[in-house]
Amino acid sequence: AFRVNPGGGACGAAVALLSPWREVLDAASWRGLLARGVLPKLAEGMAAFRVNPADQKLGPVRRVLAWAGLLGLEQLAALLLRTFFPRWLAALAEWLGQDPD
Repeated sequence: AFRVNPGGGACGAAVALLSPWREVLDAASWRGLLARGVLPKLAEGMAAFRVNPADQKLGPVRRVLAWAGLLGLEQLAALLLRTFFPRWLAALAEWLGQDPD
């Protein structure tokens, strides 16, 4: 079977490969394809993401954002709310709570 890894290093290629199908599939089928085949892989990639202002690695976030034009707003927001913002808010709270001395 042919497999596309939407969260892998060749993310742009996966986006380009699946983009034409958006025009072929109805909206419900397209959302289902993304929900079953793309979003789990993007979430898996974000599981390794750590907020580290001293040495920030943005690869997983960039891979998610590469899909922004194809994901529905609800799908993108749900993914970021689940995988990015809790970590970002925790790091921000820790940073703001540090003694300035």
